[in-house]
Amino acid sequence: MSSRDRLLCAINHEEPDHLPLYLRACDRGYFIDKGKPWHGQFERVGQALELGLDDTVGFTVELQLNPDIRIRRRKRELPGERYPILIKEYDTPKGTLRQVVRQTRDWPHDDDIPIFSDYNVPPERSVEYLIKSEADLVALQCLFVEPTTKQRERLHEEADKVRNFSEENEVLVECGGVGGSYGDLALGGDAVVWLCGVRTILVEAYRNPEFIHRLLDIIHTWDVMRIHIALDAGCADVIGHRGWYEGAFFSTILYERFIASMIREEAELVHRAGAKFGYIITRNILPLLDVLKETGIDIIWGVDPVQDNMDLMIVKGKAGGDICLWGGVNSYITLGQTDEEIKRSVRKAIECLAPGGGFILSAVDAVLDEVPSEGLGSMIEAWREFAEYPSTH
Repeated sequence: MSSRDRLLCAINHEEPDHLPLYLRACDRGYFIDKGKPWHGQFERVGQALELGLDDTVGFTVELQLNPDIRIRRRKRELPGERYPILIKEYDTPKGTLRQVVRQTRDWPHDDDIPIFSDYNVPPERSVEYLIKSEADLVALQCLFVEPTTKQRERLHEEADKVRNFSEENEVLVECGGVGGSYGDLALGGDAVVWLCGVRTILVEAYRNPEFIHRLLDIIHTWDVMRIHIALDAGCADVIGHRGWYEGAFFSTILYERFIASMIREEAELVHRAGAKFGYIITRNILPLLDVLKETGIDIIWGVDPVQDNMDLMIVKGKAGGDICLWGGVNSYITLGQTDEEIKRSVRKAIECLAPGGGFILSAVDAVLDEVPSEGLGSMIEAWREFAEYPSTH
């Protein structure tokens, strides 16, 4: 089987020639040998295939800032503040949006404040979130626009290169970061957390649910726009939606009330184009699994028995033949353990999740620089020992 056929076979809940192993290594630059780094996704795929692993290629669809918006940036040292204060304002045709953060020592964005960043979330760092109340939503709607003809042409050129490489090397194409690092296509509730912070969401979900609905509608409009653009490129096998914060901060009740309908709409849109829909979630998978099944998603990326404290047999039983499970082994903790402990974790993941197909083995969240390459090597060796079907039954 080619790598593409093997992954699609697993996604379709069938047993491929052997269990796929995908090591999502977005921040690493190498698999085993630090002396052999890759440069770009095509080199990474080549190294993965040489090792017998499976990999994907992908392309991004960036949000385009409205050219009519004027941006102002300032940096100030204020009495009583331990860190410099960064201020960024967006003057839109419908009003001004203002964002203020403390430039803490771990701030990675120099003197800028991105609209979407995990570093915006902690209230200890964000002095003012970009969206503070319902009054800001009119201006927010002006923030991003459809790409220009030239921008679309550049995207199609990028997608054509990905398509050509995919056809030549028989690898899966994705857009949205389900298995690889190809940008965040559909942001959903994660964008709400970046824009407002956690406390505002949880309070307003009960105090003023219409505010949360309106905010999510704006974000969903951007998401659907980008999904259409990605599908129009004509080469994506899998379209992804990031739901890290949706799983972490939305209870089952809030998820059904605010999130599920937009996931269902996105999945239906992707399915009409003949592609698969992947959903990234690493927390609270079991409580949300019944709802997720109803949305029609094809893949859950992020099944992690450590950070989600889940019973893999239960999640396999509940997912059944409806959702392909992608993950199974924790990255940061498990891959730092002994060879024998890693082997036990890999074997357990395979024994619980592989029978009958519908499973892609991976390390969750990501294979970071902090994870020793020896741990990756141990995971690969354990996978080679247990990956053959039907021995995984």
